[in-house]
Amino acid sequence: MKLYEVILLTLPVKFLNLVISVIPAYFIWNWIIPDIFSLPEIGLFQMAGLVILIQCITSSGFISVNTD
Repeated sequence: MKLYEVILLTLPVKFLNLVISVIPAYFIWNWIIPDIFSLPEIGLFQMAGLVILIQCITSSGFISVNTD
């Protein structure tokens, strides 16, 4: 399978994963964090950016290429 085919097949899965992870994190953040740490409430796009940033820091990337 070619690289562009892999990218086209994984993009919808990544997008669905992002949507599924952003919505609960958004509600939990706005419910708990402002009261505990006196931080402001954030919007959905800000939470999406935060989730993407965390995924980039903690994962090896969007596409893992097997070099064995």
